[in-house]
Amino acid sequence: MNRFKLFRQYGRHQSMFLYEYYSTAAAPQLSDINTTNPKPFKDIPGPTGIYNIPKFGAMFLFKPFSNYNQERFHEVLDDLSDKYGPIIKLSLAKVAVFTSDPKDIELVYKNEGKYPVRPGLGLLEVYIERTKRSQNLAILQGEKWAELRRQIQKKMVRPKSALYYIERQSEVATDLVHKLGNSHPDQVRELLFLYATESISVVCFDRRLGILSGDATEEVKKYLDNVKTFFVYVNKGRVGLPMFKYFETPMYKKFKNAADESYGFGRIQIEEVLNKCLEMKKNGTWNPEEPNFLMSLLAAETLTIDQITGLVIDLLIGGTDSTAKNLENFLDCLARYPEVQETLYQEIIEHMGQHGDLTADNLPEMKYLAACLKESFRLHYPIPFGIVRVLPVDIVLSGYHVPKGTLIGLNNRRLLLNPKYVTDPTVYRPERWLRDKKGERADPIPTVGLIPFSIGVRNCVGRRFAEQEIYLAIAKIVQNFKVSLTDEVPPPKMIYQTFGFFQQKSMFNFEKRK
Repeated sequence: MNRFKLFRQYGRHQSMFLYEYYSTAAAPQLSDINTTNPKPFKDIPGPTGIYNIPKFGAMFLFKPFSNYNQERFHEVLDDLSDKYGPIIKLSLAKVAVFTSDPKDIELVYKNEGKYPVRPGLGLLEVYIERTKRSQNLAILQGEKWAELRRQIQKKMVRPKSALYYIERQSEVATDLVHKLGNSHPDQVRELLFLYATESISVVCFDRRLGILSGDATEEVKKYLDNVKTFFVYVNKGRVGLPMFKYFETPMYKKFKNAADESYGFGRIQIEEVLNKCLEMKKNGTWNPEEPNFLMSLLAAETLTIDQITGLVIDLLIGGTDSTAKNLENFLDCLARYPEVQETLYQEIIEHMGQHGDLTADNLPEMKYLAACLKESFRLHYPIPFGIVRVLPVDIVLSGYHVPKGTLIGLNNRRLLLNPKYVTDPTVYRPERWLRDKKGERADPIPTVGLIPFSIGVRNCVGRRFAEQEIYLAIAKIVQNFKVSLTDEVPPPKMIYQTFGFFQQKSMFNFEKRK
């Protein structure tokens, strides 16, 4: 009997979490706007001529045929939307429609069906198929996706699922503050990446990797490099001719090496936790009430070791790169708007004091902190446009008939920068997200506007963990420092390597508060 089965014989871990998630409309149906005499699909505006060549047309949108590369696809969409309007049609690997109209976005979510379909992740999907690894949530579709989602829902999506780790993650945030106080501005981006990795490791492996303390092994350092490479090539594989589907291209080989190393690293960590769990069971020191994400997965009888490995690696990798980039974007906003930073500081002092921590009790009271993060997401949307869906039904978007099976990209990023929907959209103003006593906001932004983690049954399972890591870091940083920029320069341009970040590093000063 292997150790995995042996551990499961000791009994199941009892979950402590509460349950909540957003649901979509019930059964799929034709969109519920007036569908009388919609204009035909072929009439949806968009580039024509060579740009419409099936599968090959998209390459003419990028270098060397234009000034854009894959990292600036959002700017391509901006230019096309400026020319053609809020809904456009493009010939990518298959024909796709992009819309920034909030009514369209709401209709897509209402009609995504019981098992929402998202396109594959290119390189990652091919890699998992070739290496025979267990398929993860990002790749699975239909009933198989729904079944795996149900298995992990209670451990990741419930309101308190992340709060059980807040005390230990707070220690990581404190270490980050110590590092930032002695750092050079050029080091901040890397420190934020190290923080994000260390913080999510507390959840995934129930221990720290020693990254911020300088105790990281060579294996850990190698893993960090591989995570960065992983996302660079995931993004590159999304645009252009997917030749990697037919043979192992140089790009695929580089990605495969990074993915092999990342999965291998995670597997080793899981083996160590499994051995620890077995030892605790034998000597009677295992406490089933202690929050331990990996232990609870191992103790369940519904997931295989390969599924658990894939899930943990997804959370570890996804919770590292995206969180670090969003943290830098958030800090840049606060540095450029000192009056906002001061208001946030006053809220921190009110609820945390000058030396206290963010806790499960005071975090729900930090309304301005939450508003600041929302506004950072609005101004610097974490992904190039929004989510993509493939609907099981025909739909009418902006008066055009869109047949089922069409790729539909929801351009939330553009919606949130449109003065039609957001007052002074280039200004960082967290107050726009605060509600008055009647529950109303001063700036009535469409409900489906800001959804960086998606909504519905296929929303991001790691959302609560990602937000908590950001809250912890920002609260501790602003509690201890006045954050400013070394030079008064305009915000650098955003680029996207899966997730968005500034093309040039923000150069921060951290002045110790007295």
